[in-house]
Amino acid sequence: MAKKTLKRSAAKARKQAGKPRSARGQNRRAKILDAAAELFLDHGFGETSIDAIVERSGGSKATLYSYFPTKEDLFHAVVDDIVSNKQPPALESGDDLRTALISFALQRMKVVFSSQHRLLLRLIVAERDRFPAIAAMYYEYGPQRSHDLLVDYMGQLKTLGLLAIDNAEESAEFLIGMLLHQWYLVQLYLQAPPPSESAMRNRATHVVDRFLEAFGWPEIAHAGSATRRARSGTHTRSTTKK
Repeated sequence: MAKKTLKRSAAKARKQAGKPRSARGQNRRAKILDAAAELFLDHGFGETSIDAIVERSGGSKATLYSYFPTKEDLFHAVVDDIVSNKQPPALESGDDLRTALISFALQRMKVVFSSQHRLLLRLIVAERDRFPAIAAMYYEYGPQRSHDLLVDYMGQLKTLGLLAIDNAEESAEFLIGMLLHQWYLVQLYLQAPPPSESAMRNRATHVVDRFLEAFGWPEIAHAGSATRRARSGTHTRSTTKK
């Protein structure tokens, strides 16, 4: 836990380094990040020059280097900016279970199968050996954060007795594996176009329904309703006797 806290503190310090305080400076820095992101994603790290980033964003090299001392610092900031802005959907135990899971599944698919994510993943894999810390940051803030959120939610459902879950981590892997694995392989190896939103919605609904059936949701929900009705009936009869 202490190690993870130190890592996050270091990442926060890097993120704040060279960050301008004025609105004008922040706008200038954002333009540089946007230009660098477009060029890195389209052409890769090695094929993108500082001159090209300056030309795309406007301004000067001196301004760019005042915010990002090296090209590697700029690359780190680009990846950090992309993944930190991808907030995972909220999952609350009080929400309607089926609706919450379908919403989570759909939003996860929209991120994973977006054009930007596809280009970013290709870039991360290509530069992984040169920048292992950036690859680790991408994993921690992207796939790992989403996975941890789902595991925590499964743990809540287990505690509340809403699903027949033995292992929260395993059930989370079960759901995400059904949802993403096959489509992900097609995207990765066959360069297939991203699925449409309607196709993703249909898949999210189908997978969540199969998942809930596998973990006993209809039976548990029905049993819970029957128990509540029985208790209500007992209460009514006792009230009538009085």
